[in-house]
Amino acid sequence: MLTRLLPKEGKYFEHFTEIIAHIKEMATLTSEMFTSEHYNVDIILKMKPLENRCDDIASKVVKQMNKTFVTPFDREDIFTLIKRLDDISDILFAACVRVEMFGLKERLESADKLTAIIMQQIRELELAITDLKDKAKSMNECKAVKDLETQADTIYQAAMTKLFQVETDPIELIKKKEILDILETASDKCQGVANVIISIFLKNS
Repeated sequence: MLTRLLPKEGKYFEHFTEIIAHIKEMATLTSEMFTSEHYNVDIILKMKPLENRCDDIASKVVKQMNKTFVTPFDREDIFTLIKRLDDISDILFAACVRVEMFGLKERLESADKLTAIIMQQIRELELAITDLKDKAKSMNECKAVKDLETQADTIYQAAMTKLFQVETDPIELIKKKEILDILETASDKCQGVANVIISIFLKNS
């Protein structure tokens, strides 16, 4: 198992490790955005270079696959893994951009809880990627990501129910709903990455 998963071309593993580190930093900034009493849109300026860096890494992985004959696991799985990791960076950036775009003034209830769960998911994904050579540990970390996604769904559903009950301004409702939708999607994207890692192990077991 170890020989199948250890990259023969080490750069792939380095790229996975680097992109998840950037994503974790973006998640921290996203949490900072949605836990503050007053939204700090300067956070977007800090996130944009990180989002660009994730795009660059994803592009490097694709180019590397085109030049490398031997890959650590299936090319399709490499592409899917890096693409889904990049998707997380895009969705986190989108959530923060919406705050500025919509001119959100008041703290959005439950957004802080969702971003806290997303941060936990990304920490688990970072461990899972680090532990790719250890099936048992990595699988457990992927399971934790999926369990956290269930928690995010529960929080999201409760937040949406309350939002439709208390928000009387239809425009504000649309704005807040979209941001909550994006954050819930971010949690789904994390689970998507976990699913890819699990699939890699199942194919190589």
